[in-house]
Amino acid sequence: MQTPYKKESNKPYLDAVKPEVRALVGYEAPPQGKVIAKLNQNENPYDLPESMRKEILDEMGKQAWTRYPTYGAPVLQEKLAKRYKLNADQVLVGHGSNQLLYATATAIIAPDDPIVINPPSFSLFELITRIYRGRVVSVLQKEGFVYDTDKLLEAVRTAKLTMICSPNNPTGGVMELDLLERILERTPGLVLWDEAYGEFWGKSAIPLIGKHPNLLVMRTFSKAFGMAGIRIGYLMGDVSLIREIRKVIVPYNINLFNQIAATRMLKNSDWIETHIRKVISERQWLFDQMKACTDVIPYPSEANFISFHVSDGPDILNKLKEQGILIRNMGNYAMMENCLRVTVGKPKENRIFIKALCK
Repeated sequence: MQTPYKKESNKPYLDAVKPEVRALVGYEAPPQGKVIAKLNQNENPYDLPESMRKEILDEMGKQAWTRYPTYGAPVLQEKLAKRYKLNADQVLVGHGSNQLLYATATAIIAPDDPIVINPPSFSLFELITRIYRGRVVSVLQKEGFVYDTDKLLEAVRTAKLTMICSPNNPTGGVMELDLLERILERTPGLVLWDEAYGEFWGKSAIPLIGKHPNLLVMRTFSKAFGMAGIRIGYLMGDVSLIREIRKVIVPYNINLFNQIAATRMLKNSDWIETHIRKVISERQWLFDQMKACTDVIPYPSEANFISFHVSDGPDILNKLKEQGILIRNMGNYAMMENCLRVTVGKPKENRIFIKALCK
């Protein structure tokens, strides 16, 4: 995550960049080459039906492209609020959930603030904390990727913000809601609960928002909704808290096309639920097949991916890539040496992957 900060005498202008940023390793997406099975980015493999795409494009064609989009995406905001039985002013829409994560950090994290994370977990939690010069308080998960309840409950006593994703990326494991409630009751600060993969788990902390005003719940259209290319996320919480975070969101952050596409998608609950069930079914098939492979240890997952341990992660990753099968190396995460992660794809893609992995 961090590299030593070095001054470069021949590039003095770089001294204008904050040292904490210079010390970071930025996100990179390696070249893909030929692709037979793209199973590396936790995307929904099922694209929107042609009829739905046509409706979205037709609606887009009726709009004035010379005008700014409606500020705050109020129609989408209202639809989301209705879906989750909230008030519209409890919902903040962002250009992907990552924008909302940055907005939350901008509004909350000051230098030296204690920020609790639970490695291995979403890499942006630590990255953003360091950018805003917060103090990272890492409570490592125990063997088998089980949360260390005692240490976690002790750490949150002084936390300004605790960031948790459940189901967890990259492990696929979950934190049960009763532990979340204990954290909410114990901490004097806020809890950001990331449910990017929540639809594949079937549980949600959204009903807890009314009971715990220090809870923020974040979701996305990129996973279960199959709209990673559209970039829409949303943050839900107490009215007063959402109002403060809204202040630091850039104006007109949701473009016209995104508003139309996401609003239209919410009308298609049957399509969404059908494909969630398909992914869950294929996830179980993948897990069972991987358990039967020699030297492959898959970890139980409630997300749309499975992480697994092998004897030589980089070697297997490269051999699969040579065959056009893209998965993700997790070896740079805490406790995940020689671990890889595969997204649940369509049945054909999953069978191609298993055949190559287990041969």
